[in-house]
Amino acid sequence: MRTNNIKRKGHSEDFFGTYRNFWWNEGFLNLLNKRLQLQNHHNMLDVGCGQCHWSKILADYLGKPAKIFAVDNDRKWAKGEKEIRSYFQEKNIDFELKKGDAHELPYDDNSFDLVTCQTLLIHVEHPKQVISEMKRVLKPGGTILCVEPNNLVQSLTQSSVSANDPIEEVLDHVKYALIFERGKKKLGLGDNSLGDLVPGFLSQAGFENVEVRLSDKAIAMYPPYNTDEQLATMKQWQNGNTWSNEQFSDYDYFRAIGKESLEFYERYKVKYAHLGERILRNIDAKKYHSAGGAMMYIISGTKPS
Repeated sequence: MRTNNIKRKGHSEDFFGTYRNFWWNEGFLNLLNKRLQLQNHHNMLDVGCGQCHWSKILADYLGKPAKIFAVDNDRKWAKGEKEIRSYFQEKNIDFELKKGDAHELPYDDNSFDLVTCQTLLIHVEHPKQVISEMKRVLKPGGTILCVEPNNLVQSLTQSSVSANDPIEEVLDHVKYALIFERGKKKLGLGDNSLGDLVPGFLSQAGFENVEVRLSDKAIAMYPPYNTDEQLATMKQWQNGNTWSNEQFSDYDYFRAIGKESLEFYERYKVKYAHLGERILRNIDAKKYHSAGGAMMYIISGTKPS
């Protein structure tokens, strides 16, 4: 099965909203800029741009004059196009937005100083093909910059609610997350934890100077839950599962793996139906807390001259 969407429909807007504005620490970005010398890059392509959160972050680090190109196949990326264009206009940055498929980018060879993506490769069926396309449109000596996570690790993240759960329950959560990811991948909808593999993919594609970093961002949850980051995070939790979409649900992912996985899914949903309510009770009682860490890789490389 081939999916032509760069991201699932409405993903950037529907599932993240203001929460995405808190994904990065400014100090980390300043250090990343220093290491990659982003000021030497004047034109950038953001592949799978969504609502251009990532483009907006990188814009201030590019050399002047700067031009940003953005491409996405999300049906809702155009909803905020006027606001996005106004944002870059105020910064005196030329901006061009296109609709297109990441597997077949609508740009000429050797066009950009910097080609980047944020949580795109986890949503495509053929990430190696997308990386090949990113390399094709990158200038010799240019930089590729991919931001991709391992989301599976979240199934092992502890909170004050889950810290003393029986080992069997913890293993159930890990099993659920693993089957979910593999079912999604089998349906051609991407690999939620692909970040682990991206450095190797860049090396295989012929990039030089491949470097891997981890974001230092964590949004810790603790009473009274009143920081902007915490409020945005709790609102995000209310949105529910960020990995389902209009065409497929969790049920479909488990069914794609087989009968035993589907039976596990049905048992799991009954057995752990209380978990969401348990968390809410603890938040209301001002007892819930967790460090809120994640595993987000920042992978860079250079196209050979």
